[in-house]
Amino acid sequence: MAKWIDTAKAGDAIKKLFGDNKQTISHFGQTVNQVFEAFTFCAVIKWYEQQQWIIEIVNPIDGKTKKPCTLVKLKFSTRGRPSSYSYARCTKNGQPAIEVRHQLRVSTRHYRGGYPLANVCLDVAIVQIDSGDLDHFGTDDAIPNDRLVSFGEAKHMSAYAELVASFIGMVHEMQPQRLKRVRRGNWPQVHVAPFLYVSGHLYSTAKGIYATIQRRKYDIDIYSDTVELAKGFKLPKHNPPAAAKAPAVGQSGGGN
Repeated sequence: MAKWIDTAKAGDAIKKLFGDNKQTISHFGQTVNQVFEAFTFCAVIKWYEQQQWIIEIVNPIDGKTKKPCTLVKLKFSTRGRPSSYSYARCTKNGQPAIEVRHQLRVSTRHYRGGYPLANVCLDVAIVQIDSGDLDHFGTDDAIPNDRLVSFGEAKHMSAYAELVASFIGMVHEMQPQRLKRVRRGNWPQVHVAPFLYVSGHLYSTAKGIYATIQRRKYDIDIYSDTVELAKGFKLPKHNPPAAAKAPAVGQSGGGN
């Protein structure tokens, strides 16, 4: 797996975002994949902050003290109760409150209840729920699809055609209304649109499919190492190693 993300600088950006919101995070992933996922989660919060939403970081209740935990705790697994992890609650005059959640299970649009279950654990989910609604949720419980405002997927890789096509399929299952000619005229963007964020670049065929997405005016976005989700919140990259300078003709590579 490529390690082109500068995890130290990405960690600094994550710490700063939570620090600006008077919170502390000490753990933001053990792998590069998890660090990128945490960065993407923060980028969504940053996007809402830039749109003048008021951000409140809500930490889980400590089982011993019965008070909110003092550290931010992100969810790096599809398993686990939502109430055991931190999330961002966003409010803005004239808009219903929303929550930005990490690895939240959401039912698909066409699920009608019963078994087998039909849901997806989303890397980032923006949902419209009342405070405390998920306190009783277990690891396998999914919120109803009509509470889903938007969502995003974070992949530590470069994007090829099949990955983009697969994401379109996910949008079709979760929010098929996004796959209509939505972005026309004075299209208002109140919330982040469903997005795929890759840490690398877009291969040629992925760029081609994305061009057709834009031509069809689908309400989805793709972000990469060169396209930011939130302005100024750029994914830190490792500088490529300097190429070794070739010795001049007739000279050895070193020594006397």
